[in-house]
Amino acid sequence: MNDHQKTYLALPHLNAGLLSPEELEQLAALARTYHIPKIKITGAQRVAFLGMEPEALAALKEELHIPDAPPHARNQVHYVQACPGRTWCQFGQGDALALGERIKAIELDGPLPYKVKVGISGCRFCCCESWVRDVGLAAEKKGWRFSFGGNGAGRPRIGDLVAEGLSDDEAVSLVTRTLNYYLREAKFKTRSARFMERFGIEALKKAVLG
Repeated sequence: MNDHQKTYLALPHLNAGLLSPEELEQLAALARTYHIPKIKITGAQRVAFLGMEPEALAALKEELHIPDAPPHARNQVHYVQACPGRTWCQFGQGDALALGERIKAIELDGPLPYKVKVGISGCRFCCCESWVRDVGLAAEKKGWRFSFGGNGAGRPRIGDLVAEGLSDDEAVSLVTRTLNYYLREAKFKTRSARFMERFGIEALKKAVLG
């Protein structure tokens, strides 16, 4: 079997943005058990096992209780990228890591229309490229700035500014309302950038801020 017939798995509960020594030991143990040749830290700060045999992939997914359904078919976001924030960075204005955990835990009213990427930056340097994420959060002295509808792919788009000066609780609440509005109104497999081009920022603000 050549390398093109092998596969990979991104581990959903091991975020490469912050790993403990115990999690690193777990990664090494899994890699040895399933004969995984390479471990990749992805652009989304996730851990991916590369070069897996299909049989190993099936066994590992069963051991880790990873469902076969794609992440966006469930009622949570699955791609949350957060910088070290004020916990670990001298420039940090907000606790990006803590807010990232809260965003990942949001329970939405239903499955999202398509994948949603979240970028949480602890300061205006915007290391997680928040302006080109579906959900962008960046900390400033007065609070979190929230933008929606960014995209960095084939048709790049800067996200629309929805609100600023938000506390942690206000940011989580507003992101929840915005994503619920998006999942109700957007057509299946419509990214937020294309959705915003059609609906516009004023319609979104009226729905989620009014």
